[in-house]
Amino acid sequence: MADTIISIGVGTAAWFLVAGALFFNPLVGRVYRRQEGHPAVRALPPGPGTLGTIIAAVFAQTVLWAGVYLLVEPVLGDTVLDKGLRFGGILVVTKMIPRDIDRLLLTTYPKGRMAIELVIGCVCAAVTGLVFAWLL
Repeated sequence: MADTIISIGVGTAAWFLVAGALFFNPLVGRVYRRQEGHPAVRALPPGPGTLGTIIAAVFAQTVLWAGVYLLVEPVLGDTVLDKGLRFGGILVVTKMIPRDIDRLLLTTYPKGRMAIELVIGCVCAAVTGLVFAWLL
């Protein structure tokens, strides 16, 4: 149980920190912010409340993913790398891709911004999968 709690905390922190580093670096940040005026983009107000909401959302999904990881771990492979990357792939095909298909078909969300979110989401999913494989 302690391993699960620790892995959830580390997984949440890893997703949050990696996403922050990737979204807010000068190159990606400039391209990403350029589309903030698009009508389909909802700007979140800066401040601690928004930061807390983002952390809570990442934490909630990480709790659920830890449960799923524990269920599927026996079939993911033998090494930490195999398990982590395969579970990251599961997250991509069950979270990132369906979300983007919905947005492509049902919204006018900017495709450039969506591509950035997909790539960063894939990196974060791999990192989270590796954290679980290492700690659980």
